[in-house]
Amino acid sequence: MNAIESLMERRGAFDYILLETTGLADPGNIAPLFWVDEGLGSTIYLDGIVTLVDARNILRNLDERPPKDNKDEDKSGPLLTTAHLQISHADVIVINKSDLVTTQQIQDVTERIKAINGLARVHITQHSRLPQLNGLVLDLHAYDNVGSLDTGDVGYSHLDPVGKHVLVADCLS
Repeated sequence: MNAIESLMERRGAFDYILLETTGLADPGNIAPLFWVDEGLGSTIYLDGIVTLVDARNILRNLDERPPKDNKDEDKSGPLLTTAHLQISHADVIVINKSDLVTTQQIQDVTERIKAINGLARVHITQHSRLPQLNGLVLDLHAYDNVGSLDTGDVGYSHLDPVGKHVLVADCLS
């Protein structure tokens, strides 16, 4: 956050800042950094979390066993791959490389993703081409009312029927 705010001070305001968490990063560790109290005066605002999925490899990524040093290992229940975490936190999921797989494989990928996160909007692309950015991956306003959420028992669970993983994500995880 400090680096982004410093960049904004030196270069002026930006219309958008897209933070790309290269590879398989857990957005759950990054997103809370952008939930800044209005009293702190930050001009940075989390618009939404977009996850790009490789149609050709995502099912393999979901089926991989997480490394032994996974912090969830000590908890009861199944271990989650980073691919599961990325999908479960997403507001929008872009399934890319659809031209490299069959129609049946796209259907399998879509069903698996929706089983993990049925709330996210899903877009299927070839060569990462979207018909427009606004409203699809920009201007999502996914967290505009996060301050008014009742976080007591808020959450949802999804069952990944193939990987047998149960994902529980609350609105502030």
